[in-house]
Amino acid sequence: MRRLPTAACAAAFLLAAAATTAQAPVRATARPDSTPSARTLARLAAEHDARGRDEDAARRVREGLPLLHLPDLSFAGAERRAARAREVIKEIDRLVPRELTPDEWTTSRLIRFAQVEAIEDARFHWLSFAAITPYASPLRSVPLLIAAQSVDTPEDRARYLALLAEAAAMTDTVREGLEARRLRGITLPAEELRLVIPYVRDFIQPPSQSRYLPPAARLATLDAATRASFTADVEAAITLRLNPAFERLAAYLDGPYRPAARATVGVGNLPGGDAFYRALVRRHVTLDVLPDAVHRIGLAEVARLDTAMAAVRAELGFTGTKAEFHARLRTDPRFFVKTPEEFGAVLMRHDARIRPRVGDHFATLPRAQGDVRRLDPRLEASLTFGFYEPPSARDSMGHYYYNGSKLDQRSTLQAAALIYHELIPGHHFQIALTLENQALPPFRRSETHTAFIEGWGDYASAFAGELGLYGDPYDRYGRLMMDMFISCRLVVDTGMNARGWSRERAIAFMREHTLESETQLDTETLRYSVDLPGQALAYKMGAREFLVLREDARKRLGSRFDLKAWHAMVLGAGSMPMYVLRQRQDAWIAAGGH
Repeated sequence: MRRLPTAACAAAFLLAAAATTAQAPVRATARPDSTPSARTLARLAAEHDARGRDEDAARRVREGLPLLHLPDLSFAGAERRAARAREVIKEIDRLVPRELTPDEWTTSRLIRFAQVEAIEDARFHWLSFAAITPYASPLRSVPLLIAAQSVDTPEDRARYLALLAEAAAMTDTVREGLEARRLRGITLPAEELRLVIPYVRDFIQPPSQSRYLPPAARLATLDAATRASFTADVEAAITLRLNPAFERLAAYLDGPYRPAARATVGVGNLPGGDAFYRALVRRHVTLDVLPDAVHRIGLAEVARLDTAMAAVRAELGFTGTKAEFHARLRTDPRFFVKTPEEFGAVLMRHDARIRPRVGDHFATLPRAQGDVRRLDPRLEASLTFGFYEPPSARDSMGHYYYNGSKLDQRSTLQAAALIYHELIPGHHFQIALTLENQALPPFRRSETHTAFIEGWGDYASAFAGELGLYGDPYDRYGRLMMDMFISCRLVVDTGMNARGWSRERAIAFMREHTLESETQLDTETLRYSVDLPGQALAYKMGAREFLVLREDARKRLGSRFDLKAWHAMVLGAGSMPMYVLRQRQDAWIAAGGH
């Protein structure tokens, strides 16, 4: 498929797959024999899977495969992937829908969506700062990926050293990309440099403390002479290649780059930024919706939640203002702990409450267990909260890494809502089920669509309330506050990126409606306007769509609706764009909801 000629069409191009889906008369029954379209799709799926296995470093580590190369962050690499994607789309669009089963059609849509993303990545390459910003940058994950590699054989050790050289080259590519953007008049906001420069400098460590050093337990399996020789080679690579590359990047950012840094935030202020943001909204939300509509939904949700929270305050007998109640919550010692370990223990206490209940509402439970661990303290200053890490070949457990810093500003009020989002029945539950689902094509076990993944996390957090797990009014207020937080994101993300809001205005809006600290508001608003524009919209918009789909199924099926069966339908095919999930639900309802 050709690239569309105008920037205004970019967002429509991203949703071309949705239009095709709506028009496709998908067969409702399995096909007795293979068809030409099915055979073509099988080949395309195998090729797509092979490319993903070759190019997705995180997937290789998760599957226990040796890491061959690091991601190519160059424009040439993006263009190469886009050219290949256009050829794949041509083949996908020649498939005959009636020759495919519903699940094959879903596979075709997922492959197509990925190709469109690749084309958009090249189209808007120079407008993205994902290579350097703390939340998005692969620089954060590369040391973990390399350190996960085996060092048992001479080939393993040679590969490890080659990856260290690639990591240094990748860091130089990031610097070169920033300079190429600067020459195009596209620069980071000055405020973002406050986070980016320390983030880069944190990688410059003595070899003995470097994140690129293999874990001691892995080195311990080598004989003394081999261990000493290999360790010396790694330390030399860190000293002579990696640290200098990070020093060059930090010096560039803190030197010639700094005067060029812009005063504004948001991609809408960049040349071509409006079209880029519309494409980002559709990519992350995976629904045909414009930024203005998302903004209005956010304002309506904020108003609804304000009313619900006022009702809880009344239930608690509080007669003061919302601001006074929130001021009390910010200082009430019952919601604060003294140590990071205590914070983790609070999270796991709530996790233990829901575990006995999930089997009543979900037909299949993941085999992999999940827990919480503290983030690497070196990352905590640049990340507001934490992140979930799925099970892998080297670690059979999933982990939510929480931020254990500044505990005097980190309330446990939302601990219950957070852990249901992150572990069970949220991220860990959904992702582990997908990874364990051998009926899915391999690449579909690795798919991550933001609206599905994060929307499910928030749906899960809300569903815990349906199970009565927010019986305590404060836990319930914490859940409402979490909902308020992700609803505010709809307003401020679109505000800064599409409506010209300043970051100060966005911070003031969130300060009025949320409990987040000034530190958190500082990093969060930079996340929305610089690191990952549009990504934060997916939480609320995805969760909202899950609820819309569930109620639609309930109405259409009537007495035949079974919640456990609906959950199985939603989780049984892995992550997908929300418009594809709607098609899947339509077929499920047509088959009687089973």
